[in-house]
Amino acid sequence: MKDAMQRIYDHGIVPVIALEDAASAVPLARALEAGGLPVAEVTFRTAAAEES
Repeated sequence: MKDAMQRIYDHGIVPVIALEDAASAVPLARALEAGGLPVAEVTFRTAAAEES
């Protein structure tokens, strides 16, 4: 498996997400991956971030 930095380099873009509900994390991650973006940054601006 490629390391995170190599994936970021390969794709050239990293979606930044701020979750209000931890239950949204898995469906969102699956949608991003299906759309060709297998990396994402989860911001810790909300309480849900730690749960996700």
